[in-house]
Amino acid sequence: MAKKGRASVLNQTTVGAWEIRGMNLLVTVSSFATLLALAILLHTSIKDFLWVHPWWHSFFVALPTLALGVFEIHHSREANRLRAELDAERNEHLQQIARNTARPPTQAERNAETLRKHIRKQVTVTEGSTSWGNTPEIVEVSGDNIVTLFTPHGYSSSTACLVQVHCGDLEITQIPQGSSPLRVRVLKRYGDVVQLGEIKKWEDRFQPVAGPTFAKGGTAYHATYSKPGSSENRNLYVYASSDATNSFLLEASTGERITGDNTEISKRFMVLQIDYEAAGFQRATSGSGGGSYRLYVR
Repeated sequence: MAKKGRASVLNQTTVGAWEIRGMNLLVTVSSFATLLALAILLHTSIKDFLWVHPWWHSFFVALPTLALGVFEIHHSREANRLRAELDAERNEHLQQIARNTARPPTQAERNAETLRKHIRKQVTVTEGSTSWGNTPEIVEVSGDNIVTLFTPHGYSSSTACLVQVHCGDLEITQIPQGSSPLRVRVLKRYGDVVQLGEIKKWEDRFQPVAGPTFAKGGTAYHATYSKPGSSENRNLYVYASSDATNSFLLEASTGERITGDNTEISKRFMVLQIDYEAAGFQRATSGSGGGSYRLYVR
């Protein structure tokens, strides 16, 4: 790179020297030619013709100026060509410097770029050794490389929710599975699960009806989980409806808040329990509060 830079300086110096030498040479030659022409013309019979036609005097006097003009046109074209070549060479050097000094993208940035290509698409998600029971939608990828996965209210989810993950804490496999163009493995979540109520579209998240409503009654079941060698605990609580109908609320200390009948709540309870056990937690305590509808939990 240093050699190319010195070469550019030498080229510019050479062009300048060539311009000066060319100008000096032209002035010298033009002056000598003019004097020679005047000497010949004034010592021959042509001087009589010139005496009768004085406008020729002006013509011969203007010859050096005309010659300089022709040379200047040629010189300008050549100088512009050389400048264009030097500018192109300088731009190439600057681009090469930019390429050499560019920071390679991190894995988080590469994952974020991949996810941005699939905004508003559903993806298959696994977390730990289990798969999510739904296919969330990629709704946002922030400038800080945080992806937001949105699950609407529906058959596979009794309440809409969002989960955020830093793009450096997930693995992406670009192998389609069903209608999902990507497979995502979550290594660690970014923050807690955010419940959004019974909305079915991401655009409805700011509506007042987004908050879930449940008339909480007594505790129908509860369980506490602990991890050996750690002070961290996790809890699951199932509440019956205050109107004694077949409706329950499942609340988890990890942020999940799910409503459904006894069968749906039992399924979701067992899924969360399996997730906890896969993460190294063991059930420490549990208990049932009774009720008219059976919960299929163990």
